[in-house]
Amino acid sequence: MKKMNSQVWALVIFSLVFAVVYKFSLWYAASLGNVSSFVFSFEKDIPFIPWTIIPYLSSGAFFCIVFLQIRSREALRLFLKRVVAMTLLAGIFFIFLPLQYSYAKPEVKNPVFGALFWLLEGFDDRYNQSPSLHVAFAFAFWTVFRELKNKWRTVAAIWLVMVALSTLTTFQHHLIDIFTGSILAHFVFVLFPSQNRQVGFRNLHVANCYFLIGWATVFTAFLLAEFYAFYWIHLCWLGVAIFVLGYLYQTNRVGYLRLAQIKIRTSNNR
Repeated sequence: MKKMNSQVWALVIFSLVFAVVYKFSLWYAASLGNVSSFVFSFEKDIPFIPWTIIPYLSSGAFFCIVFLQIRSREALRLFLKRVVAMTLLAGIFFIFLPLQYSYAKPEVKNPVFGALFWLLEGFDDRYNQSPSLHVAFAFAFWTVFRELKNKWRTVAAIWLVMVALSTLTTFQHHLIDIFTGSILAHFVFVLFPSQNRQVGFRNLHVANCYFLIGWATVFTAFLLAEFYAFYWIHLCWLGVAIFVLGYLYQTNRVGYLRLAQIKIRTSNNR
């Protein structure tokens, strides 16, 4: 019962912080009257897919699930710190560097999807764009759901990817919001690392540093390709290499790589 109370209180605290920060940011951006947008030239080719409103809206339901999924108080405090920090940092950007979505949504003919979009418009607006909290929170959810086993872990991973991509296909966010949301998530992971008692703590912390650098590298590649010369997009390959290195640390495979290198050097010395 005490554990359940802690989970509920953590959810209440987050909900209050999110409601205040998000709504104040929306009100402030709307009061400015002239808020700019940032759109990559190729984004006009991103399709509008009405059914993806379902994974988009599911982000709210995930919070109720994920808080109840966390078992230890230490992990609960860590998760709460992370999502509150993401909300506060995003709120700072929403206020001091406000952006708005620039494309008009096509008409949604399906009555069910249309009702869901109508529901979304009731509490959201075209502001609070960069960084995307949908994307940042999806990464936060994964830190909990990656502990699941077998098929449920795979299902959670696929659904969270859909949540992130749906920000584009529901015409709620531009691509810059995805990049900055990903950078925000991993910056907070580095700021608030996993518990010291967790297996692979050091490797997980190093992995998040690499993921942060990887997202920053890919974002830089897109910016340089957009404003200078397209060949800068090849910088993404460096980002991919950094992601791979981060993944090896995250899965604790770096030790095996080092052992293989030692064996190779030993055999060469012979």
